[in-house]
Amino acid sequence: MEFSLLAIPLFIPLFIFMAQFSHSSDAQDSLRTLARESARAFVSSKDDETAFYVADQVVAQGAWLLGYDPNSPKTSIELRIACDSRPCITPNNRVLVQLTMNSSGKSQTQVAAIEYVSPWA
Repeated sequence: MEFSLLAIPLFIPLFIFMAQFSHSSDAQDSLRTLARESARAFVSSKDDETAFYVADQVVAQGAWLLGYDPNSPKTSIELRIACDSRPCITPNNRVLVQLTMNSSGKSQTQVAAIEYVSPWA
């Protein structure tokens, strides 16, 4: 009986931490998937203009499918794309896609994905 009275209050913070960790881990996994798919769409495009548009659409549609509301003031996803050289769609060019998600101003999750443009592009 005494063990239960002492142990239960000690486990409550542990359960809260585990729930928060799970939420953070899920957010990172979904963002990592979005970044990877956005990078793949980018390097598969025919030119830079199309590539930037397609990458943005992949993030917007993917975020919506994963349950993130793009119009919500609580959650924002920022897309940054960096290329080793310009134009981006040139053979063997390295493309870095970074996604940053801000949730309610409390937490920030950042992930990145790297893809290479085909040597035959």
